Amino acid sequence: MLSQIRWHQANGETNPFEYLNLVRKTIHWWNGHQMDKYISTELNKRYREYKADHEGTRSKAIIDLVLQSYIPEALGLKSDGSGEGLDPNFRAFAVCQIRLFVFVGHDSTSSTICYILHLLYTNPKTLSALRQEHDDLFGTDLTELPSLLKSRPHLINDLPYTTAVIKEALRLFPPGGCSRAGQPTFSLLSDSGKECPTENVAAVFTVRSELQRSPVYWSKPDAFLPERWLVKPGHDLYPIKGAYRAFEIGPRNCVAQVFVMTELKVVLACLVRQFDFSPAYEEFDALNRGKRVAGMTTTYRGERAYQIEEGAAHPADHYPCRVHVRSRG
Repeated sequence: MLSQIRWHQANGETNPFEYLNLVRKTIHWWNGHQMDKYISTELNKRYREYKADHEGTRSKAIIDLVLQSYIPEALGLKSDGSGEGLDPNFRAFAVCQIRLFVFVGHDSTSSTICYILHLLYTNPKTLSALRQEHDDLFGTDLTELPSLLKSRPHLINDLPYTTAVIKEALRLFPPGGCSRAGQPTFSLLSDSGKECPTENVAAVFTVRSELQRSPVYWSKPDAFLPERWLVKPGHDLYPIKGAYRAFEIGPRNCVAQVFVMTELKVVLACLVRQFDFSPAYEEFDALNRGKRVAGMTTTYRGERAYQIEEGAAHPADHYPCRVHVRSRG
């Protein structure tokens, strides 16, 4: 998966010869073959387990959910668990969808974790408030956190400030975009009120990184203010409906957003009180000064960790950083 992302062909590629890169095509094919083989093997394994215990305890892993929802109806699984093997068409479809889930679950989430930690470093008051919320809810003994979350998982839903931090990081640095096909009966309205028909438009893109920083919809759009997600309607910071689309809305709404938010809260609960993270771009730039084109800017909107396309949107240069074990003295 990491190799596939590193060899990703950017949509904005301007060099036509890059599209003829046979090495890239070969690596993509090989990576795809390896991932398909691995997922297919897991499907076969889970299918055998499902047949052996089709009325027993059910796992919530994505592979198991796919099998549980499809097999009984499509393959006529009998009460004793008997049935035919996996249909080739179903297998191909399932492998494709599971690959997508693995990619999204790994790539966009890991990028978001980087940006949350980066924003916490650049906003120490926010980091202090986040740590305090975790101390108040979980206690100060970090060694007890895993067992506490295992025995009382509902606690992860009692972190309003942590949730606000995550949503604000996703507002400023959304890891993905969205597109929809144009429709003859559907038009968009510009900020000035001009009607823009979408008939015969192949794709309408939602550029979240611009929408979610637009001063038309957001107060202090470039500021990292988790408080905007905690204020009441009528407050200047209160988000306008439809302006936040980190997980998209409507029929393209992310089906895994609840899982992602839970995962991010667990990761932050395990990390922010135990480690200090700091960017190391100055060191990185000093080591790579000779590799840059003369006069090339290294920031965007004043941010060195600007987003680049690499599968999902990633921090530039893969976010070089320093990690230190935090002293609780």
